[in-house]
Amino acid sequence: MATVKFIIQSKKPSAVIYVRFSIGSNQVYKRKTRETVNPENWNAKKGGVVQRTALTREALQNQTEQINTLTKLESFILEQYRKRNETEIINGDWLAEIIDAYYSGGRKIERLDFIENYLEHYKTDILPFRKYKGKPITKGTRQKHLTIVDKFQEFLKTEKKRLKVSDYNISAGNRFVTFLRGQNLSDNTVGKYLKYTKTIFKDAKIDNIEVHDQLSEIKGFTVDTPTPYLKPEELQRIQELLIVNEKLEQTRDWLIIGCYTGQRASDLFRMTPEKFVTINGKEFINLSQKKTKTPVLVPIHTEVKKILDKRKGFFPAQFSINLESAKTIFNENLKKICKLAGIDRPEYGRVYDEVKKHYVFGNYPLHDLVSSHICRRTFATMYYSKIPTAIIMSVTGHRTETEFLGYIGIDNSTLSEQMYSYWEQLDHKENKDDLVIKNVN
Repeated sequence: MATVKFIIQSKKPSAVIYVRFSIGSNQVYKRKTRETVNPENWNAKKGGVVQRTALTREALQNQTEQINTLTKLESFILEQYRKRNETEIINGDWLAEIIDAYYSGGRKIERLDFIENYLEHYKTDILPFRKYKGKPITKGTRQKHLTIVDKFQEFLKTEKKRLKVSDYNISAGNRFVTFLRGQNLSDNTVGKYLKYTKTIFKDAKIDNIEVHDQLSEIKGFTVDTPTPYLKPEELQRIQELLIVNEKLEQTRDWLIIGCYTGQRASDLFRMTPEKFVTINGKEFINLSQKKTKTPVLVPIHTEVKKILDKRKGFFPAQFSINLESAKTIFNENLKKICKLAGIDRPEYGRVYDEVKKHYVFGNYPLHDLVSSHICRRTFATMYYSKIPTAIIMSVTGHRTETEFLGYIGIDNSTLSEQMYSYWEQLDHKENKDDLVIKNVN
């Protein structure tokens, strides 16, 4: 039979109270509580606080609270022993954990059932050790997870009750989406955050925390975000534009380099002469793309070579050592250059509304929509159907043709229409060959 008795082992004025937990003659364990008592007020035989009546109101209240605490602690220990499972080893460590659980609001596994506690546990005990394809996740990926955790913790404050991990189902996911949309986030960001919550909560199983049966049904989502591109004649107008401002000249050079190398800004601004390599007499820029870690060899186009020659073999100066700041400056200057060049054809896209503090979709002049991403999109669109798709993808870093075609906005109907063009070319070639044969005869 399991028994609990409280003892003290010191004669000091603030002696620590210990728990003596016994489940058999050779199974007696002792651990500290967080309580202290003056030995003069301790009944060693009964193992409890002496109940005095001639006390001040404050002292009487403290005495009552300590008696109640010890009574509840005894009940808690005995209850946890009764509820133990077959895998639990009952020893001094177990007793210490139970005592800590009493003061902390429950055993660790029970506390982690609640989402706010689990998310803190995820940040400190799971996320730092996550891997992707056998390698630790990047700093950027860790930061994305932390951002989503912070957003979810904000969301929890809007709920009417304290949620457990097992409460996170499709309905809760939908409420999270509604909360995020109220934060003026783009739909693609909202869909990405929702997708990652499934990953975060799925890991609760590692600690034997119950998850909802619907967890696997919670899906992220994406929406098509209009991404404009420059037509060859528009790019030509920008190249011929007379610019006297040094920063705008610097911006134009980066734009031209971007449009003829097909790289994201995060890779564009990492280009240096040290990345040049020569293979079979031809020069390339050797990169490992920052976002996907995809290695690419980028041929140096004649237009890029002109800029490098103009700058004595160097790339244009950086706008800032901070990538995000560099992109912001680049984007602002791009809009100025395109406006100067008269790139104003109407396009559907989004513009940030400073008053409403979110993006507004609509038809705008192209110069209001341009950003650093126009470089990669222009490259891919400009050379599609002129150069084999696989070769373009080797430069842009797209992994599948489906992904690439979606990126430049080519769907099945467009591909079907292109079939007519190829048939016409084939018919023209066959007719021409027939004519040559007849003339020979």
